[in-house]
Amino acid sequence: MKLKTKSLLVVGFVMVLFLALLLTTIRPVVLEDAIKLDENEIQKELDTIYNQLLANMDMIKRTNLDWSVWDDTYLFIKDKYPKYPEVNLQKHTFENTILNYMIFLDDKNQLVHQVGYDLANKRFLKLDQDFYKEFLTIAKANNNRKTHLITTEYGLTITSSEPVYPSSGKGDSVGTLIVGKIIDEKVIEELGKSLSIQLSLKKVKNPNNLRTKVETISDKNIRGSLFLKDYSQNVEYELTFVERRSHYLQKKSVVNQLTIYLLFTSLITILLILFLLNRFIVSRIGKLSLQLNQIQENKEVTSRVTVSKVHKDELSKLENTINRMLASLEEKHNDVIKLAYYDQLTMLPNRYYLYNEFTNLIGDEHSKLAVLFMDLDGFKRVNDSLGHEIGDKLLISITDRVSRLIKERNGLISRIGGDEFVILVRFAQIEDLRLLVTNIINKVGEENHFSSLKTSVTASIGVSIYQQDGITLEELLQKADISMYEAKRKGKNQFLFYEELTVDSDYRDILELENDLKFALQKNQLELHYQPIICSINHNVVGVEALIRWNHPTKGIISPNLFISVAEETGLMPKIGEWVLIEAIQQISSLHRKGFNHLVLSINVSKTQMKNHHFIHKIDEVLAKYNFPPSMLQIEITESDISAYLKDILVFLRELNKRNIIIALDDFGVGTSSLLFLKELPIDVIKIDQNFIKNVPKEEFDTILLSVIFKVIKALNKDIVVEGIEKEEQLIYITSQNRTKIQGFYFSRPLPFTVLENKYFNI
Repeated sequence: MKLKTKSLLVVGFVMVLFLALLLTTIRPVVLEDAIKLDENEIQKELDTIYNQLLANMDMIKRTNLDWSVWDDTYLFIKDKYPKYPEVNLQKHTFENTILNYMIFLDDKNQLVHQVGYDLANKRFLKLDQDFYKEFLTIAKANNNRKTHLITTEYGLTITSSEPVYPSSGKGDSVGTLIVGKIIDEKVIEELGKSLSIQLSLKKVKNPNNLRTKVETISDKNIRGSLFLKDYSQNVEYELTFVERRSHYLQKKSVVNQLTIYLLFTSLITILLILFLLNRFIVSRIGKLSLQLNQIQENKEVTSRVTVSKVHKDELSKLENTINRMLASLEEKHNDVIKLAYYDQLTMLPNRYYLYNEFTNLIGDEHSKLAVLFMDLDGFKRVNDSLGHEIGDKLLISITDRVSRLIKERNGLISRIGGDEFVILVRFAQIEDLRLLVTNIINKVGEENHFSSLKTSVTASIGVSIYQQDGITLEELLQKADISMYEAKRKGKNQFLFYEELTVDSDYRDILELENDLKFALQKNQLELHYQPIICSINHNVVGVEALIRWNHPTKGIISPNLFISVAEETGLMPKIGEWVLIEAIQQISSLHRKGFNHLVLSINVSKTQMKNHHFIHKIDEVLAKYNFPPSMLQIEITESDISAYLKDILVFLRELNKRNIIIALDDFGVGTSSLLFLKELPIDVIKIDQNFIKNVPKEEFDTILLSVIFKVIKALNKDIVVEGIEKEEQLIYITSQNRTKIQGFYFSRPLPFTVLENKYFNI
């Protein structure tokens, strides 16, 4: 065999083997991470579906609780309210509560009434006479008041069973209320749409003990399964969906492209080597071949062949060419590593690197591991005012300063978002960790100089501790993020440990609520309920107070006490306030047109609305559009808002006064300056806070104090509304003391407009 042929075989074999080994080193590493990412995403989606089902079960339970302590339900089961089904169990009842059936049992678990409704086709279901018996097991379990999955003739259902009591909570239960929702194809389809996945539900022939299962079904697709067992534990359902292996396919495409590029480069190199080998001696070829074999055996992409200093010929050029090729391979190899594990602006490790390094750090048992979630305060302001170029320079500057602190502790700092950083660091004592976090905040707060510009930001940091607050990085990041958010809420430029949060903290939901609230208006999730205001003399309804409710699709009814503060902080309050004004005036004006033109509409306004000069013009516009008399509109302000923005609010109230709009001071007496506000502000109505009547007339001090308040307000010639009337003895005392207006659960809870209209204004 000729030397040329031998050389071709040798060089070709070496190059192909080198590339194959290089690719077999990179390919599994890249694809393994992609496979894990796909599996993790499917598992997260399964957890989300499971949480959605739990939220639905909780919403049905809360709905059942509301109905089971309603006096009308109590009277109906005691056979004292025969028109209850006709009045309350209409189509809109099931459509509003999203229920499919309601079953009323007496205290002996005998059927009183049952009714079903097909939400999809908007028609009542004809239930079998023995339908209710399927639920007697949970109804008889008096100590079991949970919500369950139960298999019925209509398929799998979410069912809640609650004992029926009067609203006062006193006395024994007179029966049981069972409500439920059928998990049919429509429900599964809607659940899938909300999560942007296609779900299917089927019975499982061979039940197992798994809750979830993730399995690869093809090179392109992966399947997730969530297993649900009904109350009897004898029937199991499988909720499944199939998605593309996006991370795997993307990484596989990148690896294939890299393979083609390397093969093409190798082919060019082999042809070049053959051309030069024809003209030079075998020894130099052997030397070169030996070096290449060594590189191949060591698998070192940083290695290079030796370039001859004696010969300046084609072989030396080949040596240089090979070195350039190796340098190109090394560069591509490094590029792949950087793209996979490093942030391209700060060159800090990214989220993927962070997850890998976390496993290594928790292996050291000689010290504790802390997770620091750091967010820059005011970074958006810098980006918006000075531009993204300065913003990028600011990030790099802060990264350099903080990185030096972390490297001294052999820790890891990574960038996981725009201005969000995660730090993993070990510590021996908690005081040492607090000192480090303080130093980080100080370093971030140092002034930055960019040419003629000076700028600075601060940092809010949340801290969670491995094992104490969680054992997975996901748990630790979530809790550190929660702590960081609370540090921001408390004034920013500070840090907070997760263990320092209170047990009943709502901060876990704040971030999600902020995002959902942005779309609540356009998705028609906000609604108004009205609480009647009653005349103490004849008990006629003389007014209604509009109260906003957020009917969240997964969380159910969310308290205004939670989302109003979020709306204030995120700047959404002006839009929400305008919607309340328009919706309330539009609805109550329809009652005026029916002849109830004496009805006063009371609307609460926030400090943001009162500071917004545009809002007073919006009031004029809406009043004119619906021909609503200004004297029939009552604007309620709270004392806590007044103390902080007295000047702005005084301007707002004077404008209302010019228009003959009624001004009411809500929560009177809760603060410390109530009497001063009566002197300085043009108040027409005083709403006495329910805390003043809670113990009236049982407590002598509270009774005397309330009498004095009545006399003072009456002497000032102000109208009075007493809030929080819940008991008959309170009503008797209030009506005996003064002619006033009263409001509270004794008369009615806040009602949707249609219920309010049917109950009080249906002529």
